Amino acid sequence: MTSGYQIPTRRGPVVRLARGVEDFMNWLLYGYETWLVAVLKGVTLFLFMYFLIFYIPNYVYYAITLYVLDFSKDVGFLVANMIGGGNFVLLIILAVWTQAARGRTGFFWSLIRYLNFLQLLLAVLVLIPFMVFNLAGGSLIPPVFTFFSVALGALSAGIGAAALVYLYLEYRRITRQEAAAATTAATAWSPGS
Repeated sequence: MTSGYQIPTRRGPVVRLARGVEDFMNWLLYGYETWLVAVLKGVTLFLFMYFLIFYIPNYVYYAITLYVLDFSKDVGFLVANMIGGGNFVLLIILAVWTQAARGRTGFFWSLIRYLNFLQLLLAVLVLIPFMVFNLAGGSLIPPVFTFFSVALGALSAGIGAAALVYLYLEYRRITRQEAAAATTAATAWSPGS
């Protein structure tokens, strides 16, 4: 004989955080958005793609030709192009996986949304400030840390953190509106009215 009683799911802080991240990413990837949310998503994605396709192969090229291995420029060019092509293929796979995860539940589909969330954090808090640091004249190899480059990189990280806070507040606002509309629709269709 089967019991109709279901054991409630665990509601610890880790589970709540994981579900919150998944709900946030469902909204961010597939839900209703304002123009500012769309711009924040688009600029972040563009700069993440730019970093993977251009910055990483450039660093590989200079590591192979100048700083680590001292190979010829032709070898550096070939290896950098292979790295850039591999990164481009990984971006396509990530885009296809993200679209395939739309509306699906399960560990693998949730994992894709968590990876997208980590990618968002990495891009906004690390990669974009690093590119601004480089744009302002800073460099890791050879090490060049000027006050101006470090200050602009830190300012960029602060703006990125503020953008993440704005995205969260917008997520809360929109989901509250959708919940209120669903409650209104449910009461309108209830048998007692």
